[in-house]
Amino acid sequence: TNYAIDGSTGASRQGFRPTRIGNPDAKWETNVTTNVGFDLAMLDNKLEIVFDWYSKVTDDLLFDPELPGTAGAAGRPFVNIAKMKNTGIDLQMIYRQTFDNSLKFEGNVTFTTYNNEIQTIAPGVPYFDWGGSRIGSFNRNMEGSPMSSFFGYKVIGLFQDDAEVASAPAQDGKEPGFFRYADINGDNVINQNDRTFIGNPNPDFTYGLNLSLEYKGFDLTTFLYGSSGNDIFNYNKWWTDFWPSFQGQKSTELLNESWTETRTGASVPKASNKSNFSTNTQASSYYIENGSFLRMKNIQLGYNLPKNIFSKVGLSSARIYIQGVNLLTATKYSGLDPELGGDDRSFGVDAGNYPAAKQIVVGVNIGL
Repeated sequence: TNYAIDGSTGASRQGFRPTRIGNPDAKWETNVTTNVGFDLAMLDNKLEIVFDWYSKVTDDLLFDPELPGTAGAAGRPFVNIAKMKNTGIDLQMIYRQTFDNSLKFEGNVTFTTYNNEIQTIAPGVPYFDWGGSRIGSFNRNMEGSPMSSFFGYKVIGLFQDDAEVASAPAQDGKEPGFFRYADINGDNVINQNDRTFIGNPNPDFTYGLNLSLEYKGFDLTTFLYGSSGNDIFNYNKWWTDFWPSFQGQKSTELLNESWTETRTGASVPKASNKSNFSTNTQASSYYIENGSFLRMKNIQLGYNLPKNIFSKVGLSSARIYIQGVNLLTATKYSGLDPELGGDDRSFGVDAGNYPAAKQIVVGVNIGL
């Protein structure tokens, strides 16, 4: 059993470069980490289990807020803005087995969870948004919520007819075929006070699987990686699902699945040249999609040539292989690639993410 508590790390003042405005009131950012775990080997070391539970609390979190009159990120002073907590588990299971001294197998499974919470924010700063677009920021960092949570209007459907429009709360631009937003505060008026958290880019868990087989001179390895429970804000829909969002390529969903008077069960708003509060000018849950995926990151088949072949030409080893990279991805996400990067203050947004390239590689490893 392992138990450890780590101390304080960070920086107390950001101002050592001439291009950075100093802040004499900045404090050290402190991290207190608690880790409890165990390593277990059994079945003559054929099975190995490594487990860790961790808690990391960051206090006086350093942050460079956007300020008018400063020369970009390099000119802004850092301030202490928040306290944040991460908790989760890391689990690894490894199984090794040899059959008849010729077939070797190893399976390595990893499983990771983390729960993120912004516990407090500096006085006078109830939240901060980050990232931008033509319809504003999608991510809000707020006390009691995970970092980078999606924020906007909750779409509860499309207006189906004039009677539904008339009976609904006051909402600018409402008409049949356009978004109907939830009246979050119950005042019978849809406005910015009805915005709410509409998604979470942080996954419930991530996992990986490494498998390897060796038989005589052959070897086969593969690595799969997955993420589950995370949301994606698919900003690409703003460009493809609304006519007023610039001229250019539009989606087949807009053509075949948009609302019409005879296709009232649609989820895509009607094809219209209107741009208003009820169509394409607001961040809403219409853009939120399930970002879970499982991807085969790598698979490789190799063969080690017999020594009596390569030793004749002065080589110590020779191996040929064929490798596939990113060949298969299982996901319900409609975008090009569910595996996104991004700033930790505004991640999970697909603004035209270039997909991971599929590759077939043939190679030779030679030892001299």
